[in-house]
Amino acid sequence: MIYAGIDIGKARHCIAAISATGAVRLKPVFIEQSPEGFEVLAARLRRLGDALQVKIGMEASGHYWTHLYHFLNEAGWTVELFNPVLSSAQGRCHLRGRKTDKDDALAIAKTLRDGGYTPWALPPDEHGALKLLCRQRTFVVAELSNAKRRLSALRDMAFPELAGFFSDAHARAPAALLREAPTAGEVAALPVRRIAAVLSKNSAGRHGMETARKVRAAAAQSIAAGRHVGELAGLIRGMLDQLEFFDKQIARLDARIRELFKSIDSPIKDIPGIGEKTAPMILAELGELSRFKGGYKKLLAYCGLDPRVRQSGQWKGTVKMSKRGSPALRTALFQAASMGRIHNRSLRSIYARHRHEKGKNHRVAVSHVARKLVQLIWATCRNNAPFDPEKICPSPS
Repeated sequence: MIYAGIDIGKARHCIAAISATGAVRLKPVFIEQSPEGFEVLAARLRRLGDALQVKIGMEASGHYWTHLYHFLNEAGWTVELFNPVLSSAQGRCHLRGRKTDKDDALAIAKTLRDGGYTPWALPPDEHGALKLLCRQRTFVVAELSNAKRRLSALRDMAFPELAGFFSDAHARAPAALLREAPTAGEVAALPVRRIAAVLSKNSAGRHGMETARKVRAAAAQSIAAGRHVGELAGLIRGMLDQLEFFDKQIARLDARIRELFKSIDSPIKDIPGIGEKTAPMILAELGELSRFKGGYKKLLAYCGLDPRVRQSGQWKGTVKMSKRGSPALRTALFQAASMGRIHNRSLRSIYARHRHEKGKNHRVAVSHVARKLVQLIWATCRNNAPFDPEKICPSPS
């Protein structure tokens, strides 16, 4: 058997191959990320042997591997994907600590030959689409947060007192007033009835004449009143446009995610703490649980919730969470655990045991609830069984 390792890059990939004894059968060479480059790669593979004699491995790094993976699969080759951490560990075994694309390609080939890893399986179409949508939503939410911070900075230069009149400075009412009059001077120049009308219309009547009078008086006495604000008005209106654009994108993504998640019909949504926002994210990031052999602890490690133990001789380091894998998955699990420990008695007892009896901090206690959720996900989704409340074992008294 010949083992070919491919180090994935953005514009080009590096391939190397070894035999079962470790002899180099193909010295590391680069191929372009293009149809012509893929054909060159296929020709080199055919010189090594047929599809039964050559096994190919590559890291699931970013998204650059997808086109090459599908090309090789459609051409009849056996390709295995695995976690980049595995080949990275193999590469660190080099005595002089060298790390190049050529070294990585050989390290991948050796990892493929030695085994001892769980192949990364492509998710079904529905799971793949759900993952794409959920990650896009995470990206847009982060961009929305950045835009809000920028708007806050601009508003503090134009009318710093405005935020104090509203519980949410980015709610519809203050945003509508900023669009009408972005600076303290412009707000002070507006009739109080106009301010009241704008606030009332965009707050379902919660803010009216009383708030309008206070806002107008604050604008007239603002530390920013009378200052030359230059381009601030245009910048504030531009940021308001961005916020509106991101809100619409999130609404469209949420609608599509709900539709797709409903078609998958997973029992994960019945587990305490896992809601309509966290359920699709968890399901999308986990994919098919059938690939995790040997119990829920493999799933726990995939989530990065397993303990990382470090010791040497008589020295023992602090045991910490490994935090391997998808940060988006861990965030969703922690959010679900935070809600679950509030609304479910058994999960609340797990939290209380670690928080109050053992004196752990809040995040450590929540992490234990998250570990229990992973067990519940394994028990329900692995066999597509309905959620059983008896599966939640409360902490011992």
